[in-house]
Amino acid sequence: FYCPADRKAYLDTAFFTTLHQRLGAGGDFAAAYVVAHEIGPHIQNELGILAETTRIRQQVGEAEANAISVRVELQADCLSGIWAREAAQTLGVVERGDLEEAVNAARQIGDDTLQRNAGRRPMPHPFTHGTSEQRSRWFLTGLQSGRLADCDTFAARSL
Repeated sequence: FYCPADRKAYLDTAFFTTLHQRLGAGGDFAAAYVVAHEIGPHIQNELGILAETTRIRQQVGEAEANAISVRVELQADCLSGIWAREAAQTLGVVERGDLEEAVNAARQIGDDTLQRNAGRRPMPHPFTHGTSEQRSRWFLTGLQSGRLADCDTFAARSL
């Protein structure tokens, strides 16, 4: 998770084991996607997005607050796609199959998939990160466009 107070991302290394062993999303680039996703809120914080969404979330009901959280998280997925594009184009560190690992990881940690894997029927009202389809699609949006403007989940009519 990202902590705006100290402007640091905190990573639970056990999650990477879970991602690989229990969620079926192994590979170094799956882990890189998760790290890039967690850096997304830092960018959102620098742009003032995080403070504004936090303020609004505190003034609305739970369902609307969750819907705002989904938009924040999907934007972070899109930002991680922009990072992956840059890593591929400028750093040359993306190998064959890496991008598929990232998309698979995004799909495996969608709220609907996590609920289904926990033996529950997916119920959208408690979602805070978005569906598997939404997460992978927003990652791909950032990857394909490379443009911050295309990551505006708040202006998007549908997620």
